[in-house]
Amino acid sequence: MTQISTHEAKARFSELLASVERSGEPVIIFRYGHPVARLMPVERPRRLDPDPLLSRIEIKGDLFADDSDDWEAMQ
Repeated sequence: MTQISTHEAKARFSELLASVERSGEPVIIFRYGHPVARLMPVERPRRLDPDPLLSRIEIKGDLFADDSDDWEAMQ
């Protein structure tokens, strides 16, 4: 984990953002020798994670079967 002073963080802020985005490693910002902030990447949702509600849906039967006779019988 990278540690940096507030003065250096201010001078290199864009570079620090690019580094955090690229590596995913947080940066601790110190003031007078004490940690005051953590610069870290935002966790982005993964596209492959299933939706919690949609994962509970269960489809029964054949979605591609020819049901035209059943529809006509219901009318």
